[in-house]
Amino acid sequence: MAVIWPTFISSVGEYLNDSSEGKSHDETAEKIASEYHNAVKAATTSLHMNGVMVQAPYTPIKMAIERVFDDIRNSEGNPQLIHFMDWATQISTYWLSATMNPMPFHPINMTTSTGTAGVPIPISHIINNGGVIPALQSDLLNAFTHTSVNQPYGIPFATKLSTAFINHLSMVGGLQTATVIPGTPTTPGPPFPLPSMWLGMV
Repeated sequence: MAVIWPTFISSVGEYLNDSSEGKSHDETAEKIASEYHNAVKAATTSLHMNGVMVQAPYTPIKMAIERVFDDIRNSEGNPQLIHFMDWATQISTYWLSATMNPMPFHPINMTTSTGTAGVPIPISHIINNGGVIPALQSDLLNAFTHTSVNQPYGIPFATKLSTAFINHLSMVGGLQTATVIPGTPTTPGPPFPLPSMWLGMV
């Protein structure tokens, strides 16, 4: 599977467009962070479609978003790049704290393990590259930068947020390590650990 961004866009966008009641910074931050958390539970590595087994808590992201709203309001001006540093950092940390599914195996491990066992044995699968924080920071600023329009802006804003998140996930990377038995089924070699890097989630 992959992240279903249209659900994130419609849920966040319609929430922001709903003028039936006021929305506190805490409530809006909760909505954005929780919908992000829900959306990315289906994220997989782009190379071999490994999913996330255990997600990190989204509360630090929520708190960072709330600080963005507060900082922009207190600055009494337009959003600035510095306002989004913590939000971008917390999203990177979120991914560094995730637990990845070791199955299926990295293609290199599959083609290398041709010995008696036939398939590799998983050791670990970690995310060790949380993405490019400055790039995400810039994309978040872009989502908050728009001209005044006489129509609801929730959907366009949520769409720009999803673009920022898509760009960021494309630069998240990890390391899948398996025990590989080289050789052929009749002439296997000694098993050895083989770490294989990957880059990009979808």
